[in-house]
Amino acid sequence: MADESRGLIIISTGFDPATKQAGPAVAAWELTAEARRCVQECARVLRPGGLLFVYGLPRDNAVWGEALASLDSESSRLVFKYWIALDLDDAPANGFLKPSHLGLLLFLKARRTQKKPPTLDLDTDTVRVPHAFCAACGRTVKDWGGKKHLMHPRGAALSDVWRDLPRRPIRDGIIPADVLERVVNLTGVDEAAMLHLAAAGGGVQRAGDGKTISVTGFHSADTHQWQNLEHLETNRVYQGDCVSFLNRISALHPEGVFDLAFADPPYNLEKSYDSYADALAERHYLEWCNAWLEGMARALKPGGSLLVLNLPKWTMHHAAFLNRHLEFRHWIAWDALSDPRGKLMPAHYGLLYYTKPGGKPVFNYSPAGGRPKKDLVLPPDSPKYCLRASCVNGRKARGEDEKVELSDIWFDIHRIRHKRDRDAHPCQLPEKLLERIIKLTTRRGAVVFDPFCGAGTTAIAAAKLGREFVVVDLDENYVRISREKLAALKQNADLFGTFQVPRTSVARPRAANSKRAIECYLQNLARKLGRLPTEEDVKTDQPEILCQIDATYATRGAAFKRARMVLDQRAMA
Repeated sequence: MADESRGLIIISTGFDPATKQAGPAVAAWELTAEARRCVQECARVLRPGGLLFVYGLPRDNAVWGEALASLDSESSRLVFKYWIALDLDDAPANGFLKPSHLGLLLFLKARRTQKKPPTLDLDTDTVRVPHAFCAACGRTVKDWGGKKHLMHPRGAALSDVWRDLPRRPIRDGIIPADVLERVVNLTGVDEAAMLHLAAAGGGVQRAGDGKTISVTGFHSADTHQWQNLEHLETNRVYQGDCVSFLNRISALHPEGVFDLAFADPPYNLEKSYDSYADALAERHYLEWCNAWLEGMARALKPGGSLLVLNLPKWTMHHAAFLNRHLEFRHWIAWDALSDPRGKLMPAHYGLLYYTKPGGKPVFNYSPAGGRPKKDLVLPPDSPKYCLRASCVNGRKARGEDEKVELSDIWFDIHRIRHKRDRDAHPCQLPEKLLERIIKLTTRRGAVVFDPFCGAGTTAIAAAKLGREFVVVDLDENYVRISREKLAALKQNADLFGTFQVPRTSVARPRAANSKRAIECYLQNLARKLGRLPTEEDVKTDQPEILCQIDATYATRGAAFKRARMVLDQRAMA
């Protein structure tokens, strides 16, 4: 096959569906010799800007993804773009969550000489998901928050979590026809430039006993900070380096001390953290991550649970590393769309779920259809309902309360959306997420650990649920915030009997120029003209609108493009 002759390559990993329900194994996993040759050939025949998709089980796809990201070639490289979480499998739960998640990796080929990779060319304007409407109130399942005028007539834009396709029994490891059709429609590549390959057995094999593999590439900056720590005090916020802290805890408690270890690390995205060096080179970042991941694994009690949250780009590397030390349970896709940008809207955070061998893991879940039990995680409401409080209260009062099993795709917990609910931290998590994790994997009195406590969400959720906590943070400001919130929580409980952190109401000033008013004006002008209006059209009609646009939007184009959907609606009529 000629070099660089294909614009789209799809690899079906050919996994055996039965292995998804098989018991976990602690082992280092690697691509088979056949799979490695397949990857190298794909990189050779894929043209620059071409796309490579890999369909498979989450645990296996982490191995494929790490291999693709590290592919060494003098002329080109494969750039990770997305891990698409497919809500497809209708297999029953096997002691843990319902395993509905299958992975679809997306890599783009780029020249090594290019400073920036080619633009990702996907037709997300026409390939859309039909709008879903609430079975109880009839309104859209998605709450548009006053932006209903921006609903595209052809449906919602695609994210990296595909929940609109029907679940089905997965009988083989070949990409389903409806997923393949969407991939082809998205890429627009003709049949002559497309290649679909099927691997065998998932394309992965054991590489050896992972329990003998340790971290050697990273050394903590302060190995002596905790040398005088002789006793681990629970319900305390420690300040300092988490890697050296974990090393000291392992020396004090070689048998393990934590029932749950949860981590939400800095994402290496140049966020505005106060003290973190969050623009590390990728290799250094992953070496640092491996150091605290191994430390958490060592500090867990046998049977304890480890959950780590990160962007899919990093999560696949974490999974490939943790497979060597712990028992893989799930790659949970937390569907939590925040900033709607990019070709596929990045809604997915990877939440890895592992348990430590040697003990029986705790899994506190009350299945759908059964009698709800106290202190157990309950099944979520069916996704056919919206989450508006008025609708939820009304339908539950009528007895309309259909549930679905809790799977490894979590759609019912939102990110923190309002500044009034957020502390001075760039990536604060909602308490509901931590409450579910803690309640699901621990019992009352258990010890919960978090090496990056940030604004103290893990500690607060643990205290509310009757668990003990040990949390660490490097930054003194976040340590202060956490301690103040925990003190306020205790004071509120002592005074009023409720575990709640009091918050001051934040008045939100109304913008002088309403975006909705500007966008509705531009849409009405587009209907009148039968085309997208120009700046000259607005200047002739209502010139003051241009001043309002300049005061409200970063660019004028950002406002004008909001009118495009009414023209699409007219074309569909």
